[in-house]
Parts: sequence; C-alpha cells; structure tokens
Amino acid sequence: MKRMLPIFAALLLAPLAALHAEAPQPQMTDVFVAGQDGMHTYRIPAMVLSPSGVALVFCEARKEGIRDASPTDMVLKRSLDGGKTWLPMQTLVRGAGADALMNPVAVVDRATRTVFLLCCNTNRKTRGEHRRHLLLSSRDDGATWSAPVDLGERITGYDDTFVPGPGCGIQTSTGRLVVPGYTSPEMIDAKNEQGFRSRVIYSDDGGKTWRMGKPVDKHTNESQVVELADSRLMMNMRQGTGQSCRAVAVSKDGGETWDPVSWDRALNECPCQASFLRHSSADKDGRSIILFANPDNAGERFGVVERTKLTVRISYDEAQTWPVKKLIHAGPSSYSGLVRFPDGDVGLVFEGGE
Repeated sequence: MKRMLPIFAALLLAPLAALHAEAPQPQMTDVFVAGQDGMHTYRIPAMVLSPSGVALVFCEARKEGIRDASPTDMVLKRSLDGGKTWLPMQTLVRGAGADALMNPVAVVDRATRTVFLLCCNTNRKTRGEHRRHLLLSSRDDGATWSAPVDLGERITGYDDTFVPGPGCGIQTSTGRLVVPGYTSPEMIDAKNEQGFRSRVIYSDDGGKTWRMGKPVDKHTNESQVVELADSRLMMNMRQGTGQSCRAVAVSKDGGETWDPVSWDRALNECPCQASFLRHSSADKDGRSIILFANPDNAGERFGVVERTKLTVRISYDEAQTWPVKKLIHAGPSSYSGLVRFPDGDVGLVFEGGE
C-alpha cells in the first residue's frame, strides 16, 4: 500500500467544545510548508506553551528528502498571538554534513520559567555507537537559546540508544521534569518494531542532572506521558506487538519504574506517534479533561494501512474511557502535538497534506 508523505504541518485552533463531533471544523493555519526556507520536508513537530503564553513549535527541517536520519536541522517557529500568525523560522541547531538533528521534545520548568529542548544527533557520536543527545534552554519564551550541551554527560545510567519522545515532556506536581521516549536494550527488528522499550528520563534539580527510569515490560517505542489526579504517571505508547491499539503503562514513583503494560482498545494504532495531554484537572479547573490525538486507523505493523484521519479524543475520567472524538483531517496525517492555551483553547500541530 502506498505510504503517506507529509506535506506540511498545520496548527489547528479550537475551543474545547469545537472538538465534539457535531461542532464545525476549527481554524487551521499552515506553520511549516515543504519547500519553504530552502528545506525539502518538515517532520516530527513538537509544541509547548512558554511561561508567558508564547506558542513554540519545533520540528526537523530535512534538507534533501523525507528519509529519516538524512541531513537535518532542528528549527523553531514562535507565535505571539495564540497561533494565528507565526514569526520567521529560527534554526536552533544546524546540522553539518550528514548530521541529523532529530526527535525534538520540549518541556517547561515553571519554577525557573525555562523552556528546555531535548533532541538527538543520530549521525554524530561522542562516546557510544548510536547517537548524541543535546539539551538547549531558553528563558525568554524561545526568542534566544543557549548553545547545545551534551546531555549524555548529565544522565545517570545513560543509554545512548535513547530516543526522545518525540513531542513534549511534563513537569509533575512535585516539580520533577519528565521526558518520555524509548531505548533499544536488545536486538531489534525495526520493520516489526520489536526490541524497543518505552521509558523516561527525569530531573529533580531543574534540568541540571538527569536519571533514566526503568523500561516498560513490552515492545513499545514513541511515547508521551501525563500526570493523573492521584499523582501517578500514565505513559501512552506506540507499540510493536501487533495489537493494533495503543499501549499504556502507569508509574507510582514518577517514572522510575512502570507497572505491566496494558492495551487501550479504544485507541486505534497504525502504528504512529500520538500526542497525549492533560487539558484540565478537577481540583484546579472543576473537571478532568485529557486529550489524545493520532490517525484513527488500525494496523498490526507500520505500512499495513495508510496514516490518515487525524482525530482528537477527549477523556473525562483520567484516560479510562474516550467518549468524544473529532475528525480533524481526513487526508494524509501523521505525527502531532497538543497544547492548551490560557483561555482553554486547544492547539494541535500535525503533519498533514492532500
């Protein structure tokens, strides 16, 4: 079957009510468009809101083609008006030669008002045989950034097979910074997505040092995480076991270890990356709302079905059930990222096209 090639990343803006099936289509704006600014393809978007409410969308700018690990820069666009308009593209890390800057994950430290960006250089090694990990930071809402530092030197139990996210990290109620991703601690079968294990890295000192949590017990990879009302973490994962649905695991210790993986049969899996976000909580906002977005197709392994029908789902019971879903884009669609704006509107950046 023909595989979808992402054409552009779009930002969808909508009040929460507009994500119900009967509501009209939300507003949509192109953010990164293939061929613009001298880049062949833009892929793997990640979005967060800065401490002052500036929307930040990071992605891979692939220079020569759509292929993973081809020459790639790590880039950013910012919006000062809630996603309606976008400032010119910023290049945060410029790849030299075959360098492939990949898999952005952004996380915000509320205490220091710092935005961190983690990414990896797949083709530039420093100590192992897999990839180099970089950490950048900004304290002015993404206008300027620190020079990238080697994150591997700051991670206790470092595994250079770690792949961040992609997407966003979270800061828990205790202040811990949590960045999800996955590693390949065993022989892998990449075609059938076997041998990968989702896990997180976390920091309790504002991003100065990090530790690697234990991996989950099933073949899973790209992941995102939310904090539940009882302070447990829930990780939602792309899986490689032929289940055709999303994998889920819960941690009682902030991501250090994980309970056995289970399957959420309500969430179809292509497989593909997905976005997962707490929109509101019962104690602060009067109602628990968790959002989930991915292509609403089911396939046992990558490439069996096309990635289409980008859909957002809503849970009101801490991601136990998903009674509401809204089709956002019926055509080709793939990776995505969710954000909540201060007024409660939802932003969704996603790869899509015709």
